[in-house]
Amino acid sequence: MESLHSTDVVVIGSGVSGLMTAISLYPRKVTLISKKKLGEASSSAWAQGGIAAAIGKDDSPHIHFQDTINASSGLNEEQVVKFLTENAVDIIYYLENIGVKFDKDEANNFIFSKEAAHSRRRVVKINGDNSGKEIIKILVQKIKSLNNVTILENVTIDEIVAENEKIVGLIGRHLGDNIVDNFTFFKAPHVVLATGGLGSMYEHTTNPRDIYGEGIAMAARAGASLIDMEFVQFHPTGLDIGLDPTPLLTEAIRGDGAKFIDENDNYFMEGVHPEKDLAPRDIVSREIQKLKDMGHSTFLDCRHFNEKKMQENFPTAYNYLKKANIDFTKEKIPITPSAHYHMGGVFVNDAGRTSIEGLWACGEVSSTGAHGANRLASNSLLEAFVFGKKIAENINNSITTSVKERKFNFQQYLPKEKTSSKIRAKKYIWQLRCTMQDLVGVYRNEQKLKKALIEIDRIEREARDLSAKLKDMVLISRLITYAALQRKESRGAHFRSDYPNKSKDFLFRKKFILKDMMNFLNKKEYFEKIA
Repeated sequence: MESLHSTDVVVIGSGVSGLMTAISLYPRKVTLISKKKLGEASSSAWAQGGIAAAIGKDDSPHIHFQDTINASSGLNEEQVVKFLTENAVDIIYYLENIGVKFDKDEANNFIFSKEAAHSRRRVVKINGDNSGKEIIKILVQKIKSLNNVTILENVTIDEIVAENEKIVGLIGRHLGDNIVDNFTFFKAPHVVLATGGLGSMYEHTTNPRDIYGEGIAMAARAGASLIDMEFVQFHPTGLDIGLDPTPLLTEAIRGDGAKFIDENDNYFMEGVHPEKDLAPRDIVSREIQKLKDMGHSTFLDCRHFNEKKMQENFPTAYNYLKKANIDFTKEKIPITPSAHYHMGGVFVNDAGRTSIEGLWACGEVSSTGAHGANRLASNSLLEAFVFGKKIAENINNSITTSVKERKFNFQQYLPKEKTSSKIRAKKYIWQLRCTMQDLVGVYRNEQKLKKALIEIDRIEREARDLSAKLKDMVLISRLITYAALQRKESRGAHFRSDYPNKSKDFLFRKKFILKDMMNFLNKKEYFEKIA
């Protein structure tokens, strides 16, 4: 069974970026598409750190701007960072106005947390480390109160349909155990991608398992420009207890005095970086991975913490540790670097527009240049709010050409063959995730990256008829690996052991389209067997 919907704006995704964009489009007619129940299928709800904003008396947007630039390893778009940091305070007050209750002291002053690479305590939270969950709850309440938004739950989008670099519409499916592929076609002059990042491309990730870069894959196949795909940030404090996804222990725990330690109780960040345990995430993650590769174990030391304070300040982390039967007042907490945030993605300009007319992108699926090569902690939710609002303003101010009367054969995009069984697909998805962790992870080099391309090719060949998810994951793995091969230097979250230093020859953001990657991969030397 198939259906066709014509609408003005389609927003794909129900995290902070999608919800904020849809809310800000009022009173325009909007269709909001969520893969699961509204607010569930996103990394936003899992966010623990909070939102960075220069509200404190000792702070200013300029200091916040400078911290963001310093963390970026030289690849920020400065005008974007300026816009982001100057709008941060307004976002906090907007959220308060719609019902978000930030943590405050008895005098009604904001309680600020300190996170890595921030020169000030400026991260505001809600209920300790439950920030994302609480923010999503309020945004969902807000959007359900609006009469201009049609919410479609349990719908996945498979393809973006573009014609002559202009958006035509979307092809999606209704999901459910008892639903045979039930295709839905959407015609719309404006589509906003808000599908999140790609953390689940890796064996260890703090992201939900549905976050694997599908929005980037769809945009790439539609011909959109991509940028900075090599920059994948690993969070150094994933709780290493064998769970998938890896539970995240928020960085703010270190801001309150937790230390990195090895099995011999050596505080291994001493002498590595001036900020020690609060060094930028890329530096800490590499140090942890280096120790692991040498056979050491790595931990977070909270043995000096008060249990009651831990429960009050970090309830999410506290519950993880309780469930894992870890007594943090007596035991060291095992940790591992875990894929956490992607600084690259679909290229957008400072208005949120992609290279395809009518296609916009917001949040982690996009790359605005705000984060450069290494995101400053707690700037991600901020970016989603600021650019969701800005995209909505631009769409509301645009002159829209109706697509209702345009004819287009959506049928040609429907899959013509049955896909692999779920069990078979899971097998190859796991192989792909392990390949990315081992060969395109914290440490990279040319041999590893070429080997990864060969392994990705093998997985695609053996899997034969690819499920929609595996098809997207194969493409995303190639895009990351291709971009990592091109950047012959180490910068921010991208580290090449064969090119361990920054190079002025690579002081630029690399934009490309799918055709560029395919031309590169067609060169035979990149598929030669590695000895």
